[in-house]
Amino acid sequence: MKPRWEDLNARARGLGTRLLRRDALDALAQLPDLAAVSAALRGHGYPIEEGIAAPAALELGLRRRAAACLRVLARWSGSRVPVLAVLFEDEDRRSLRALLRGAVQRARADARLAGLIPTPALPERALGQLAALPAPRAIAALLTAWGNAYGSALLPVAAAAEPDLFALEVVVNRTFAARASRAARRAPLLASYVRETIDLENAYAALALAGEGRDVVPRDVFLPGGSCIGIGEFERAASLGEVAAAGHALAAAFAATPLAPPFTRLSHDAGALEDAVLRARIRQLTRVTRTAPLGPAPLLAYALRLRAEMVDVQRIIWGRALGVSPDALVGELVSV
Repeated sequence: MKPRWEDLNARARGLGTRLLRRDALDALAQLPDLAAVSAALRGHGYPIEEGIAAPAALELGLRRRAAACLRVLARWSGSRVPVLAVLFEDEDRRSLRALLRGAVQRARADARLAGLIPTPALPERALGQLAALPAPRAIAALLTAWGNAYGSALLPVAAAAEPDLFALEVVVNRTFAARASRAARRAPLLASYVRETIDLENAYAALALAGEGRDVVPRDVFLPGGSCIGIGEFERAASLGEVAAAGHALAAAFAATPLAPPFTRLSHDAGALEDAVLRARIRQLTRVTRTAPLGPAPLLAYALRLRAEMVDVQRIIWGRALGVSPDALVGELVSV
């Protein structure tokens, strides 16, 4: 039996009314200091205590707000939570990659948590425990003890004396792709979204291989399950040895989709590419919502808009802390 989405979509639309509009984000970026940003965020319902203006504390309030939104969706999802692996586990795999990167680089625990959104499977306390661990091996072991599927998948690679970060991220992505694909089989639009997500991960990996010239076999890092980028397109892009050329090859693979332009206009800033892709996906799902309002498109669009707000507010917080000009901050906003 196919899952139904009407109730979740209604809840997502309600939560969407609480997201910051673009004009509110513009105004936030124009504020003179973090004290003013803190007061404005508090006025928008962020859980930030009065008088708090340290950037790390403001970001914690941001993360807690996003986590509260995901908890609401999880509560209303009920038995559909496993089907929505592409929504909830997408945040988990982002968190795990950041935590593994922080462990390999021996970053401070608080720095490892920057930008991470707690989820039902990895709540704030769990992320804090993982961020405090000294090595990928310990992270994999604790996840395994919790019964988290990513832990057992990571253990063989994480057990190395000097774990390879790229290999660890491939394991996380491969585990996510398999689980999300399996979970979404009964929901056609959700399955299409999973395939697109896998295509994007393959595109990012191909760009990394083209730019860094890593000594790996492309087939070993390719994720099966996408719809636009097959192993042939992946190997060709990865072998070009130059990021812009690889971007044009990937844009050709994404031809006739909204994802082609970001790769055509590719710069060497990976963050700018991900921002452009996020904008394109939000616009695409907004259009799909109008034509298929009873499917999961409204829910997925809300999840991406929530992530965009997280990116934008985090950027504004640290931008004001570092003295970045308001115009520069406004120009980098992801929300549409």
